[in-house]
Amino acid sequence: MAEQRAYGGYYQVSEAREDPELTHVGRGTPCGEYMRRYWQPVAMTAELGELPLLVRILGETLVLFRDGRGKLGLLHRHCAHRGASLEYGIVAERGIICCYHGWHYDIDGTLLQAGSEPADSPLCKRVTQGAYPVHEHRGIVFAYLGPPAAKPAFPVYDTELMADTQRKPFSLTTPCNWLQVYENTQDPIHVLHLHARSSGVQFGAASGVDQVLDYADTPLGMINVQTRHIGTRLWTRTTESMLPNLNQTGAIWEEAEAVKYFQRCAMLRWMVPLDNTTTRTIGWRFFSARLDPHGRDDPTRVGKESIDFVGQTADERAYAERQRQPGDFEAQVSQRPIAIHALEHRATSDTGVARLRRRLRNSIRAVANGEPAPQPDHFGLEAVSTYCQDTVCEWRGAAPPDQSIMREHGQRIAEAVLGSSHLPPAEREAQIRSVCDDAAGGDPSTG
Repeated sequence: MAEQRAYGGYYQVSEAREDPELTHVGRGTPCGEYMRRYWQPVAMTAELGELPLLVRILGETLVLFRDGRGKLGLLHRHCAHRGASLEYGIVAERGIICCYHGWHYDIDGTLLQAGSEPADSPLCKRVTQGAYPVHEHRGIVFAYLGPPAAKPAFPVYDTELMADTQRKPFSLTTPCNWLQVYENTQDPIHVLHLHARSSGVQFGAASGVDQVLDYADTPLGMINVQTRHIGTRLWTRTTESMLPNLNQTGAIWEEAEAVKYFQRCAMLRWMVPLDNTTTRTIGWRFFSARLDPHGRDDPTRVGKESIDFVGQTADERAYAERQRQPGDFEAQVSQRPIAIHALEHRATSDTGVARLRRRLRNSIRAVANGEPAPQPDHFGLEAVSTYCQDTVCEWRGAAPPDQSIMREHGQRIAEAVLGSSHLPPAEREAQIRSVCDDAAGGDPSTG
């Protein structure tokens, strides 16, 4: 029978399933074991009060608390004695005490006192409550859930140190698999359609201008390279994905209306799998006059389940409005709880997504084969060099640049961004300025 195309829904039933190698994150799964080799954010400091906080990450439900000494503990939920939840535990000067029978654990899981058992009970030597190392940093609590012997140093990224910049933590929950949230960062075509043409301009109007795209690997993951011709200027943005699940993106409202070199990012965020079908995006939103010269940012809207730009949560707008002007949340969640890659019909516009999946798969398999997970390296600098930025320079050509010129310009900017990673920020900016001066006929401010 000839293939039925028109009204052919009856023939398109498929038994395809999700790709577990990339999407499943529980203990013992390939992706879950890979993720556990990195520090992951579990909560904002502001969420943690005097009572224990129930948190979920990588398929595990855990209890986070701060004891009387100010030290943080992250323990398995169920007491090793009879399984009562430590979310109801009594926070002590040192550690936490189970409400049921008084078993007392230190922040590292050591059993200090087995309730009413004698102080010298052998239980204290043979029973340990599951616990994970934690690190509190700039208003976010991070945890390491992997093998203790493989615990890496805690990384600090260069964009955390931007001068004259306010940093505010935020945390957003998305009810779908982590990968469809994360791979959105390497899908720059969606910016033209979802954030400009389908729903009206949701971010800067300049983001809706057609772009020439390229992609490049970095020591941390990959970048997409977007180059646009805006008026008399060329704007090149490099958006960064750092494996396994970290992202940086440029100024939300960027209009490319002024010359600038190596302007850094507006967000540093982790897309953390809580389980196979829930993601928590945790990170910092950055605010400065350079990133937002027109004052459109709103730090007061940034925090728990809230951020200052549209389309990131379910509760910010009525359903009908979300249908009329969908955002990232609607597009990502509507792909199914776990997107089924085998049902996709990918096109050239999906180059970045395919590349990111391939890099993730290779890294997951390497860890599964016993190789160490590659970690960020400071290389003697104050912080880990990263590669997200916006550069805008004047185009001095007699005619508008065609696609080949724009692609070459974007590649040169990207090469300078990548090749200057051993330099401090001011020297990196100077190197990129030099590239712009050569490529676009000189900086107009110098005559």
